[in-house]
Amino acid sequence: MAGFGANMCRADNRVVNLFRIFLIAGYASLAWNASAQSTESAPSPPQRSVHTQITAPDPENPAQANAQPSSAARTVEIPLLDCAGLPCIEMSTGSGKTLKLAIDTGEVNSYLDTKVAQSLELELKPLKGASDSSIAEVETTVVPGAKLGDLAMGDFPFMTLDTNQPDKAGQKPEPFPADGVLTYRAFQNRLLQLDYARHLVRVSEPQDAAQPCPHACSDLVVKHVGAYGPATLTASGFSINGIAVDAQVDTMFTGSMLVYPPSVEKLGLKKAAKSKHKELFPYVENGIKLARFDGSSENFRDIPLASDGPLYFFTADDHPPAVPFDVTVGSGLLQHAVVTLDFKGMHLWMDTPGSGAPGSNAPQL
Repeated sequence: MAGFGANMCRADNRVVNLFRIFLIAGYASLAWNASAQSTESAPSPPQRSVHTQITAPDPENPAQANAQPSSAARTVEIPLLDCAGLPCIEMSTGSGKTLKLAIDTGEVNSYLDTKVAQSLELELKPLKGASDSSIAEVETTVVPGAKLGDLAMGDFPFMTLDTNQPDKAGQKPEPFPADGVLTYRAFQNRLLQLDYARHLVRVSEPQDAAQPCPHACSDLVVKHVGAYGPATLTASGFSINGIAVDAQVDTMFTGSMLVYPPSVEKLGLKKAAKSKHKELFPYVENGIKLARFDGSSENFRDIPLASDGPLYFFTADDHPPAVPFDVTVGSGLLQHAVVTLDFKGMHLWMDTPGSGAPGSNAPQL
């Protein structure tokens, strides 16, 4: 759960990313990007007002991947798995092993658990910063011959992290239910569709050109949390009780919408934010309880995603960072739709049965 500004407690005073796994990953992200800048920069997304260049190692780089863009991008369909509430898919390796990976649309750099990488006998190399200094907690590796279904992903780069490392001594975090994470950067130039109802994920080959939106859509915009914080994926088009909100799109948050403190008053949710009903999120900060209020209408454009649905709020014990969006939208809300993300044109659109949107009964890429 990357930028879950909410979702992450980032080290080094950069941001506080509540997703515990990224205590290290958040720190490493800038070094990874700086290291990539010193070699070969990856292609940037289309330049919009606040799009930012992403320079993490590029799966579409010919030196790292065998797949080449095609004008008629082929699409594969693979099972969408449930990893204790997190959306997961399987990646096969050239050695015949299978990795179960969570999909994280809120973070840049994909990673594997260190023990998993060691069990595959992969070569691990220290992560280097811009000054060629090593970051001891983070190493990098490459999975040769990676595939999603029969879709070749080439020799795929990962960071490696101890995903079960506690934030504090003596803590016993909930074991992370996957072997690692594929982030939005893994799908650069591709179409990614999450079909929660049919338990399917559709992924295209790299595209030469962006696909036109089949109906109303929103721009996917990469924003930074804080001046030096991590990049994360955001979109407009969401609303709470008819009021538009700017949202981080984070599939690793298993709730519906998490409202940040500065946006509570403008959304008329001061009373709701004081709810005594708490819900535990075991993969956030070794287990965090957020206040839950039921009874909100939550939409994406003209598509209703929840009526009388839950909203989540931080409690007085939490100290979230300042973020450039109003809410985090998680899988708890996205699961009511078929969600399509075009990482070539940087667009987001949704379909739900009965929404009246073209293709809503059987959306295909």
